[in-house]
Amino acid sequence: MLTIKIPQNLSLTEAVNFCNRLWQTEQVEEVTFDFSRLGHVEPFTMAFVAMEISRFTELLSDTSFFADNFEHHTYAAHMGFFKAFGLDYGNDPGEASGSSTYIPLTIVKVDDLQRRAVESYESVGNVIEGESNKLAKILTRQQDGALVDTLTYSFREIMRNVVEHSQSSVLEYCAQYWPTKNKVEMVVLDSGIGIQASLANNPHLTIGSDREALQLALMPTVSGKMFKGLRRRNNDVWQNSGFGLYMTNRLRRNGGSFFICSGSSGILLDPKGKSDVRTLFQGTALRMVMNTQNMAGLRDQLDRYRKEGYAMAKHFSPGTLVEPSIASTMLSRDFADES
Repeated sequence: MLTIKIPQNLSLTEAVNFCNRLWQTEQVEEVTFDFSRLGHVEPFTMAFVAMEISRFTELLSDTSFFADNFEHHTYAAHMGFFKAFGLDYGNDPGEASGSSTYIPLTIVKVDDLQRRAVESYESVGNVIEGESNKLAKILTRQQDGALVDTLTYSFREIMRNVVEHSQSSVLEYCAQYWPTKNKVEMVVLDSGIGIQASLANNPHLTIGSDREALQLALMPTVSGKMFKGLRRRNNDVWQNSGFGLYMTNRLRRNGGSFFICSGSSGILLDPKGKSDVRTLFQGTALRMVMNTQNMAGLRDQLDRYRKEGYAMAKHFSPGTLVEPSIASTMLSRDFADES
C-alpha cells in the first residue's frame, strides 16, 4: 500500500510539481491520498490537481484508491474539488451557486454549448459570450463596469480557445475574486489534443516541441485554424485569427500573471519576467491573475494591443500574416454595433 501526501502549500509551482510526481508512481495494489497537511487552496490548485488525480486514477484501473483526512477541508468540498476526482464528499462540480467572491469548479460539455448555439440560431461565440458575461456578473455582483467587461472578455477568449482548438469534450473553469486584495484569478482547463497538435494544422509553422508551440501560441496571428491560403468568411466576427491568447496575456501585465501549460511545457509570465515550468499535462491549462485596480479603459487597451500585435506579426512573419479577427480584439457590444 502506498500513501501519497498532498502538499501543504499548493501554490502553482507546488501543484504542478506534485502532479508531475504522480506520474512517477509505480503500479501498486492500493493508493491512499492523505490530505492532512493540505492548507489553503485557490482556483488553479483545485482545478489542476483534481483533473490530474482523476486522470491518474483512471489510468491505474487495477489499483484501489482511498482518501484520508479530507473531512475538514470544507471550502474545497463546497467548491467541488473532491467530487471532481471521484471522492464522494462535498458538492458536485458546478453545484454551488457561486457568489460575489467565487465561481466553483465547474465542468461544461462542449457539445452542450454547441447544441445551445444550434437551438438559438446563434454562433457558438455568442453563446460563450453570454456565459462569460453571466460568470463575470456572478463573480463581481456587478451588472456592468470595467471589471465586468474585462472578466467577460477574458473568460470568452479563453473558453473560445478550448471550443475552437482543443477537440476536448469538456472544459473546466473556476474563479476567485478578492476585493480587498484587488485581485481576481480565473482558470480554464481542457483534456484535448494540446497546443502543439492544434498548431500542427498550420502548414506555415515548424514546431519541434511543446515549449515551441506555447511560445508561438502567445504570438499574435498564430493559429491552427486560420492562416494564409485559407479563405476568410465575410462578416464572421468570430472567425479565429490567433489573437485570443495574445490579447489575454497582454491584459495581465499591469500587476498580474499569466500561466499556460500543455504537454511537457508551461510558461509563466508575471512581474518577475518569464519562466519555463516543466509539466506532464494532457490537454491545456490556463491561469490568469489580474490586478482589478488597473482595468479602466479596456476598449483603448484592446485597440492598442491589437495594433501592437499586428505590427509585431507583420515584422516577424509578413508572408503569412492574417488580419486580426473582430471578436478577439473588441468587446462584443462594440462589434455588434458595427455589424
